[in-house]
Amino acid sequence: MKSTMPRSLVAAAVSAALAAGPLAVAAAAAEDFEELEEVVVTAQFIEQNLQETPVAITAITGEMLEARSQTRIADVTAQSPNVLLQVNPAGGGNSMRAFIRGVGQGDQSPSVDPGVGIYVDDVYFATITASVFELLDLERVEILRGPQGTLSGMNSVGGAVKMYSRKPAGEGGYVEGIIGSLDRREVRASGDFTLVPERLFARVTGMSRSREGYVKRLDYACTHPDDPYVVSGAIPRGNHTTDCSMGTLGGQSVTALRGSLRWVASDDVEVNLIGDVTSDKSESQPMTLLRAAEFVDDASLSYQGVPYDNRYVPWGPEAGDTALRDPYVTYADFLIPGVTYTPLDVAGTPGPNNGVFHARPVNQANSWGISGAIDWRLPNGLTLKSITGYRDYTTVSGQDNDGSPAALLASLSEFYHDQFSQELRLSGRALDGLLDFTVGGMYFRQKTTYETRESDPFLAFFGPDPMNFPIFDFIQTDTTKNTFKGAFLQTLWHFTDQFSASAGIRYTDQDKDYTYYRFNVDGVNPFQPLSDPANPLNGRTGNFSGSHTDYRISLDYRWTDDVMTYLSFATGFKGGGVTPRPYVPEQVRGFGPEELEAWEFGLKSRLFDRRLQANLALFHNDYIGYQAMATNCVDENGELLPEGPQRSPCGQYLNVADAKVKGAELELEIRPVRGLLIDAAYSYLDFKFGAPYVQTGSVVEGQRAPGIGRTKWSTGVQYTWGLPNGATITPRLDVFYMPGYCGNLACDPVVSNASYKLANARLTYRTADESWNIALEATNLTDKLYYINKFYAGSYVAAMPGAPRAWALSVRRRF
Repeated sequence: MKSTMPRSLVAAAVSAALAAGPLAVAAAAAEDFEELEEVVVTAQFIEQNLQETPVAITAITGEMLEARSQTRIADVTAQSPNVLLQVNPAGGGNSMRAFIRGVGQGDQSPSVDPGVGIYVDDVYFATITASVFELLDLERVEILRGPQGTLSGMNSVGGAVKMYSRKPAGEGGYVEGIIGSLDRREVRASGDFTLVPERLFARVTGMSRSREGYVKRLDYACTHPDDPYVVSGAIPRGNHTTDCSMGTLGGQSVTALRGSLRWVASDDVEVNLIGDVTSDKSESQPMTLLRAAEFVDDASLSYQGVPYDNRYVPWGPEAGDTALRDPYVTYADFLIPGVTYTPLDVAGTPGPNNGVFHARPVNQANSWGISGAIDWRLPNGLTLKSITGYRDYTTVSGQDNDGSPAALLASLSEFYHDQFSQELRLSGRALDGLLDFTVGGMYFRQKTTYETRESDPFLAFFGPDPMNFPIFDFIQTDTTKNTFKGAFLQTLWHFTDQFSASAGIRYTDQDKDYTYYRFNVDGVNPFQPLSDPANPLNGRTGNFSGSHTDYRISLDYRWTDDVMTYLSFATGFKGGGVTPRPYVPEQVRGFGPEELEAWEFGLKSRLFDRRLQANLALFHNDYIGYQAMATNCVDENGELLPEGPQRSPCGQYLNVADAKVKGAELELEIRPVRGLLIDAAYSYLDFKFGAPYVQTGSVVEGQRAPGIGRTKWSTGVQYTWGLPNGATITPRLDVFYMPGYCGNLACDPVVSNASYKLANARLTYRTADESWNIALEATNLTDKLYYINKFYAGSYVAAMPGAPRAWALSVRRRF
């Protein structure tokens, strides 16, 4: 079945194309129909119709984002084939797992580069932290699937997600208010102004949203007053209300403002400036406990006499809590006040009492950025484009994923990041229109500081002497400096009206430093090799530097004005780095880049008088040097380090194996009659690791990578009814299926994520002049309990449940 899936898709697509001729004649007789809207993209540096671009692209207009009730970039994953954009669980901070065709990154450490490039108005965003962007005032989103090494550059090896803002036009605007379940309160507004007629325009857009969390944090001592450990005082009472509540998780409080200025300096020069600022004061991600281990290596997993077992699991087959039976509950107290402890010195004796560690249930970000684009038409048909960008953010996130009053694992992390980029493109036409070309160069630099207080007492149970292993509690302030620069050439050859080719090449040079700073909370070593003066890790700097050349060639043939096929070969790479979490100096080592070589066949078609759009892509990738965290650490020669603390616990990143990846994607858009719109998407992905490079215990030959499902589909239907007064009513229903996937490289069943289907609906009323817009929406219509992702820490499994059924009512006034 796996091998025939792509063949069946090809057969269906070819049959549809061959049948289009005679059927279109009959269709032409119908009077009441609409053509599908044309979408213009800039994937190859020039404006092209989506259907004429030989790249697999999902293009989503601002109007469709609104129709689907999508407000954050992670929302668009539902209708995008072979795309996973997913908010990370608590512990991952304010970050997003981004994967396309099985290639990406979910680790928020700045030492590890993304595998999917995120761009805002053609400005590269360098980290997955703070990448969960609000979809504020966007013209469109382009998701480019497959390696974009020549078109986008480094770290777009899986593909790229590009967001484009609406440009100021000089008039119009809107004000919108939204209320909904979980006490949702939201305001959005935008205004477009003419400052100088035909020359200077401005646009200002803002939003503010608040919503309560849907996972309740309860005080275990309050809900279980008869528990022996509560009676004895080992589990103290926390700060709570009369209903035992200490707050919620998953609550949102976001305010954002974006301003843009468009200056038409002359008929040949246009300047666009965009600035934005966001203040996010949300709560930690909503996490619940699914499983707690009672024994590890025959030692009771307890701390200061407080057992850690399934009594804290409120839901599911492992639940030991019979009091509530609620999947949206956690007993995580973030050590406020919870079970306290004091650090231990190298001899295992208590150090000074530093009081309670307040991890804080927050997931906050403050960011701002500015970008500028200059388009200058030069003589001889040349165009020069300059793109400059600067961005700065600070994030704070806390986690207590053990879901209990036991101090098993907690952290409070802060990221400080700033980046600058500059890109120049010179485009033109040559050889009497035979050739369109773009040549350019870019420079990028970033600095990121990763501060965290990490309290991991559970790591003691993986040490050589679990009952006498020192508590792992430290502060880090690691710093990353990353610089890369490149040059590129992209060409489009128009050999005939039907046959074209594109070819491109890009050279990139990268240099990255990662400096480790490790301190105990009281200056005493909690784990001797971390900062022992005789064996220092503190202050040590690791470096990775290298260069890479990517290239792409594509041949495309237009069979008719509405049917095109293409065949392409492309490469891409994700930068190398330095392992971010060594526990001992011997574990410090660099790792190389990931590389991808991809073949792709595509069909783009508009059939039946352009009422059906069918786009198909088949691909086969050779994935080289997959980066992953090892289970057992190795030295620079790839040999296992000696048993004991040098080998495990291990936080070492390595290039562990190659992989073969193949798959298929089909996107459909249909307007069979006036007012009716149907869209659908289907994808299939087969990912298999080859033999591992080194025997670290993290990769099994033939296994698929974590976070990668096999089949995914979605469909949406909407119909617009016209009313006698000229107003319209449009109901819309979206259903999508997310596949199950492995949660780690070992594909442990306890952390594997199950598949799920969700349905969302929206009913929209518009007045005849479109000045008023009233919409009622519902998400998760069937109130499905599902988990977005899971967190596995060896001794427990925590999960991030998706939001239960919710509704919202919005009223918008345009002017």
